[in-house]
Amino acid sequence: MVPAKQSILIVDDEFGLAEMLQEMLRESGFEVTLAINGRLALEILEEGKVDLVLTDMMMPVMDGPDLAAAMRRDHRHRDTPIIMMTSLPTVRPQPAGLFNAVLRKPFTPDLLLETMASCIGGGSRRH
Repeated sequence: MVPAKQSILIVDDEFGLAEMLQEMLRESGFEVTLAINGRLALEILEEGKVDLVLTDMMMPVMDGPDLAAAMRRDHRHRDTPIIMMTSLPTVRPQPAGLFNAVLRKPFTPDLLLETMASCIGGGSRRH
């Protein structure tokens, strides 16, 4: 029996980056869904479970920290790993446990895959 592909939800309003990440992750064997903001991401999460959320920090309608906070309040998504991506030089302090990792843009595909593996496999890392 072939194991199911791990499901990744990319939440980013930068279409070019989101599509590039989607293509790269699909080529790496993941099932990938896109959302342009946190509100749409929550709608997608209502439809089913994902293995990991990769979200931008700053987006219209609902940003990454608000999306993460909403997920942590929902028992169905409380333990879903969340990686935040940001191009900001500094990030305001976030509540403990909100994100499993933070990636500074630009990042390499290798760093993304390594960070995802550490989050899906358990544990917490910050970059």
